[in-house]
Amino acid sequence: MVIAIILGIASGAIFYLSGKNLDDLLGSSPVAKKETNQPALVNPVSTGQEAGANQQSNAVPVSSEGNGATDAAMPAAYPVGTAGQQSNGEPALPIQKGSLKGTITWQYNDFVGTKPDVNAKIFLIRKDFDINTITEMEEKLFISIEAAPKGSGLYTAKANGYGNYEIGNVPVGEYYIIVVSGKTHRDIRQPVDEYFTSIFTPYVRNWEDFTLLTLGTNKYEFSLITIEENQTLDFSHDFGNTFY
Repeated sequence: MVIAIILGIASGAIFYLSGKNLDDLLGSSPVAKKETNQPALVNPVSTGQEAGANQQSNAVPVSSEGNGATDAAMPAAYPVGTAGQQSNGEPALPIQKGSLKGTITWQYNDFVGTKPDVNAKIFLIRKDFDINTITEMEEKLFISIEAAPKGSGLYTAKANGYGNYEIGNVPVGEYYIIVVSGKTHRDIRQPVDEYFTSIFTPYVRNWEDFTLLTLGTNKYEFSLITIEENQTLDFSHDFGNTFY
């Protein structure tokens, strides 16, 4: 009887243990099984393009060397300049300018004295002037009727009834000024000053025409002057008494 009870207990124990997992008996922790019916999760990688309407890219834009392009789209607030291209050109700096003025007079006689040299001619020639930059016709008009070609570096004026003249908006630089009296005459038996000739022959094509049409028989004065920015240079001259 006792033997039968012992055998029954042993059989029940074996039956109970047969339903247990071997790992449970060994005391191991349970291991989660991978689901085979669902894809594994993968961290998204930005390609620089939006994956959907509600998705934002966290990629940091990197400028490609050599062409200035960006691998990822940048916000409109941060424009990127393209290498090899200049930004919008800045306006050209204005030309620095000055002006010239003066009073031309002469001596009528010992009793009347100083009088304005009305219609005295003033010629202004830029020191670096190149005669080849104007035509022969423009040159003739300049020396005969005081018509200076625009932008040539040549300027003209005439003294008014008070003997005053003014030339404005003259680019800064060095200029030769020639003033030819409208009231006094020189001794035409004397040749034109050699120094005057040596300076001005490079600026004219025909020296004889220049002396005949510009100087004529009148007295003249010349000098090298400098026009400075925003300054008005005063060049005045008195021709004294006429030779005849």
